[in-house]
Amino acid sequence: MHKKMTITLDEAVYEGLYRRVGRRKMSQFIEDLLRPHVLDTALDDGYL
Repeated sequence: MHKKMTITLDEAVYEGLYRRVGRRKMSQFIEDLLRPHVLDTALDDGYL
């Protein structure tokens, strides 16, 4: 299940993110960066 979250970014960071991944892919890009820092990735690997 997905949860919606609002975050605040510096304008320059947002613009760089927009240029690099585009508006529709920002959530997945951020999730992919955060996942290894907040979850036990060994458990996730078992489900792939």
